[in-house]
Amino acid sequence: MGVFQHLIPIVNRGRLPLVVTFDGQQTTVPLGESTLPDVTLVYAKNQNPVMGTQDPDNPSLTGVQSLVAVKGRDNCEPLSDEEWEAHCKAACRMDWAALIDDRLKPGEKVVVKGKKAGVQAKSRFDQGVTTQPLGLGTTDRQD
Repeated sequence: MGVFQHLIPIVNRGRLPLVVTFDGQQTTVPLGESTLPDVTLVYAKNQNPVMGTQDPDNPSLTGVQSLVAVKGRDNCEPLSDEEWEAHCKAACRMDWAALIDDRLKPGEKVVVKGKKAGVQAKSRFDQGVTTQPLGLGTTDRQD
């Protein structure tokens, strides 16, 4: 008898195979119906949210939709074209409209930068430099 004895029937609601990592091991969830060990179900749901669906006032796992659905318990319908497009374009798992509602002052806006937009380092630490150059901060001087 092992820890992975009890398998749960699930459905991948997305359009791509999903990756689930548990205890250092990765499992690929194919499109459509499959099974996952019961112990990995919470990790699978947390690692594969439908982006833009989490309620900012409910940060728990129950406040977000997931691409992994349990048959007979969750909504197992595949995402529609509009839902898939919104998922792919969302910046994070939270609903941005609900997140910034009443938080921005008039005239303010949120700018989301992608991976290509570089951010200038403000210190040597931000640049990844961990040692000081010779001559700075050293006390063992040889004359």
